[in-house]
Amino acid sequence: MHVLAMGRIGIRLYARILTGEASHPQDLADHVVDEINCYLPQALPSEQQMLFQLACEIHDIFTDAFERVDDLAVRHEAIELVNELLSQTREFPGTGG
Repeated sequence: MHVLAMGRIGIRLYARILTGEASHPQDLADHVVDEINCYLPQALPSEQQMLFQLACEIHDIFTDAFERVDDLAVRHEAIELVNELLSQTREFPGTGG
């Protein structure tokens, strides 16, 4: 699954990853989690589990993959990592994958 295929939240996450003010991976992960937390109350039940899983794992994924995230190429790599995580999450039972 591609983050942009998630509709409104996907666009918001994509924009936040590309433009969020952060130099360190944990700060960028905080931006992603903030965006998820803002959207979660209005998320469809089918989205909630996937978003919760993403919020739980994003800090580890970003800090394991990057030392710094202040380069646009790194931000694009971060989006690809989110895409991979979303694809794995969609394969879990009960998530529609």
